[in-house]
Amino acid sequence: MPTPQKEQILKATADRMENVEGFYLADFSGMTVEKISLLRKLCRAQGVQFHVIKNTLLRRAFNERGITALDDFLVGPTGLVFSKTSGTSPAKILVDFAKEHEKPRVKAAVLDGKLFTDKAIAQLAALPSREVLLSQVLATLIAPMSQFLAAVNAALATPANMADALAREKSKAS
Repeated sequence: MPTPQKEQILKATADRMENVEGFYLADFSGMTVEKISLLRKLCRAQGVQFHVIKNTLLRRAFNERGITALDDFLVGPTGLVFSKTSGTSPAKILVDFAKEHEKPRVKAAVLDGKLFTDKAIAQLAALPSREVLLSQVLATLIAPMSQFLAAVNAALATPANMADALAREKSKAS
């Protein structure tokens, strides 16, 4: 039977996990306290949360939410990383930090109910942000209309330009 302290940790974890798109599991073993503190600072600056929770409690919190895909990855020191605002920003932080400091190792992630392994997470981290992707789609949709309007504008401006040039020629001749 769980102790009241563990129940409290489980409830706090479940509350933190509300309305979150994705969860990332990171193995932080071998990291110094300074590097973990630096990682937490980077996470806080971008609205990402980094928590270390016992694997058994984390498994129970995930299972209560219906997430069982991460059970196999809850082995060894595990850090739970997530964001309430962006599903991909934790991936970018973890991958960029690991490139620079060689740790932590991203174990797995669940985004929108789908399991991602470490290789897929690296590809996910390389994607542009949601806002950049939306602006690229919008630019693609607007480009043909802009080109059409430019062609129409040029066609309409041609007689006016010719009349202006003719007027200048007549003024030079007189």
